[in-house]
Amino acid sequence: MLFTFGRVIQVVRVAVLLWLLSPLVLQATPQSSRKQQEQGDPVLGHRIAKGLVFEGRLWLRGADVSRKGGPKGLISLSLPDGSRAVHFQRGVIDIEKSGHDLWVLQQVAPNVREFAVSVWRNGAFEDLARFSSSDRDDPIVLLDIADSPAVLSHDALRILSGEHHDWHVIALKDQLRWGVQVSVAWPKSGKNIYVGVNRGEWGGGLQRVDVQTGIITNIERRDTGDLCSGPLNSDCDPVTGVVSDPQNEECVLVAVGLVHLSISEGRILRVCGDRVTLIAEEPATGDIGGKMKMTEAFYGLAPAADGGLWGITWRALYHFAVDGKQEAEYPLPKLRRVSGVYLSRELPGVIVVRTDLNWAVSTSGYTPLLIPLERSQTQTDSPH
Repeated sequence: MLFTFGRVIQVVRVAVLLWLLSPLVLQATPQSSRKQQEQGDPVLGHRIAKGLVFEGRLWLRGADVSRKGGPKGLISLSLPDGSRAVHFQRGVIDIEKSGHDLWVLQQVAPNVREFAVSVWRNGAFEDLARFSSSDRDDPIVLLDIADSPAVLSHDALRILSGEHHDWHVIALKDQLRWGVQVSVAWPKSGKNIYVGVNRGEWGGGLQRVDVQTGIITNIERRDTGDLCSGPLNSDCDPVTGVVSDPQNEECVLVAVGLVHLSISEGRILRVCGDRVTLIAEEPATGDIGGKMKMTEAFYGLAPAADGGLWGITWRALYHFAVDGKQEAEYPLPKLRRVSGVYLSRELPGVIVVRTDLNWAVSTSGYTPLLIPLERSQTQTDSPH
């Protein structure tokens, strides 16, 4: 009870501070940024939630963090010339690619509990399969399990058959958490799905789903009894990225990142079963007094073509070896508007897109969204 009450007091205190600071934040925001924050992209909304590169185009989907307006849309930008195409005005829950296929999970119509998984073929999306769900069983993410589309929802895991005729449904034993951002990875062993949740100042953490039984396990590591002790604390640590570990078939790599009220905290972790190991941190300063020891918040991870790892913070793009050793650092360039989206292609191996997804649950301001290029498009720029 003491812990719960202490957490409530902490949330109330932060809410009051945010209310008091909100006029200052607006005053410090440039007019052009305020205008975009108010209007947002006509299709993606205020928050760009996910992106990927497929067939020479950058695909982006938006998110409705309030969950009141329904899923947002899907657009793509040509990498050679930046030309824009709108594929869905609304209803897109997630996108994923598998080999030579691009999949989309969408709600077929507003206020209808029917969903479709579609595949990109010959310049258009065509349905592979549909399913219905109850009001409490919202689909969360689309993922690739053994080259088949799978949908993870609050109450179930649905895996489409190889012939795309029916769904194999595994009921979940407990519920998955919700956040403004959900990242998933399915390690090579195929036994578990790891689900990272980003709730900003309210934490998020990591959960593991047994693919055979549907049992959900919360993954935690709290080294002390302090309220927000980490390095992986679901009450305080938002998980902003999860990728399979290329060197360990049972493991995943996890990014944690939060910038809130002038305090920054972040790290990269290796998670193998219940074992959580710190593999990388980057020191930072910059709190109100300038004296607090902090770490840079990581806002995403992506595998690098050489078997290493890309990690992005609010300040820089880092290249790490698989053991966590930093091999290169690239300061983030200025992002430029391309067909309504702020992005940069100046960094090697990745595209960086601006989003205010984290701004919905913290005082971070705009943060970078990391999107790896396809291997054939990987650049070879030297470090700055």
